[in-house]
Amino acid sequence: MTPTTATLSVENHQVEIPIVHQLVLGFSSAVDSRAVLAHFQVTPATEGQLTPASADGRNFTYDPVRSWSEDTTYRVEVKAFHDRKGNPVNSRAWTFTTTLLPRVTTYIDDQGNDLVPGASVEQGHDLNLEFNTWMLTDQTVVTANGQAAKVIWSHDGRQAIVSTSGMSVGPLVLGLTSGRDRRKHFATPGDLITLDLAYRVHIATTHLAVPALVQIPNDGYGARPQVGIQAAALVFEYQTEGSIQRTTALYTDVPAVIGPTRSGRRISFRIVRHYHGNLFLSGLSNDARNVLNSDPVPAWFDNPPGFFRDYSRSAPDNLMLRGDEVVSKESQSGTPAFGPIKHGPVLVGAGTPVTSFGVSEHRSTYSYDPMTGTYGKVEDGETMRDASLGRPDQMFMVLVVHAREFLVPDIESGCCTHGRDFDLDAGGALDIYYRGQQVAGSWSAADRASPLVFKNAAGLELNLPEGLVWVDVVGN
Repeated sequence: MTPTTATLSVENHQVEIPIVHQLVLGFSSAVDSRAVLAHFQVTPATEGQLTPASADGRNFTYDPVRSWSEDTTYRVEVKAFHDRKGNPVNSRAWTFTTTLLPRVTTYIDDQGNDLVPGASVEQGHDLNLEFNTWMLTDQTVVTANGQAAKVIWSHDGRQAIVSTSGMSVGPLVLGLTSGRDRRKHFATPGDLITLDLAYRVHIATTHLAVPALVQIPNDGYGARPQVGIQAAALVFEYQTEGSIQRTTALYTDVPAVIGPTRSGRRISFRIVRHYHGNLFLSGLSNDARNVLNSDPVPAWFDNPPGFFRDYSRSAPDNLMLRGDEVVSKESQSGTPAFGPIKHGPVLVGAGTPVTSFGVSEHRSTYSYDPMTGTYGKVEDGETMRDASLGRPDQMFMVLVVHAREFLVPDIESGCCTHGRDFDLDAGGALDIYYRGQQVAGSWSAADRASPLVFKNAAGLELNLPEGLVWVDVVGN
């Protein structure tokens, strides 16, 4: 009896086998496919499919379900059995080693955090690209937005440290134009990962379980420059009686000092309800206090030592608020913890490039800085600044909320001047300004006790950027 012999489409001990590779198993005489399947083995165990490749029962193909593992030695064995005529099929074994495809396996920021596509990376910080093999650094070119990146390689050539210093904010596409490892394997050129390069303003703050909403004036006769306003998450600006500008600043993290602080208005109470916070203010008119008493929100008024006078400034715009007092008062309020701000990738959609714009109702103009992706603000011809930082305010997004504006019976400013209010429950049109783009959108609120929802033109809810967002509330 002549034994039947088996052959394999790779040579024994062959190397550099592609990870996507079909094996062809041949026999010198016809064999039964069930017998082949019972006597065929791949080590390490690999899920795959053995299929007849010819009608004569002599050829079979084997395809792994999820490709072969890289840089791995496999053993393929056909154990002894008998062919269709009863002739013996001698056992046979082969080994082969798959090739390795150089690639980046992990992206890490300089704080040790893993980065996924779309993750935010702080401008000026380094990115670490971990390769799966030792790269030839003089033959591997990492790119950032299509340009050769500033790279420092580790001694073993497995880590490329990419500097983002000098890059503008926005999408950061890392890629390879070429790459080769020490065993002469070539990497596949192309884009690797897209991240979001973001500018940050670092301020010492204390996190709050409950939003703090602080009444801060924005008049041109002593309120500016404000203190601690850059640390706010949201600042709502609106007109009050006599076209006086005022803001309600929402803090989720409070700095050491905020100010100056002034009296509240009806819109202040509305904002507090929407964001489940505590209101900090100097006082109220008699009429406004009656409104608060009839429909209360947690409110803390001028009272030392939390409120104090800064005598380097002129009254009435010299009443300041200590951040530690905000923490203390909120802990006493019994207000349940609430986190109203949704951060994450900011997808405003397609817009119109706009680098400067005005909000006439607030006598304001905004200018965009493409390097930081922030907006500066000039109001009444005066650059808005944060005195605690000694530099101009930087808004990461500007939202112009169009709402119904109306007079109320409340008498403000001592005598005879009716106050104003805004309907922040009904929803309406929205102008979004973000990273040099203007997008028309909409705003809404589920009810008077739900945070405002901002949507882009496609109706998708916006995440807010980390940093100061300025909300101009204007009449529609």
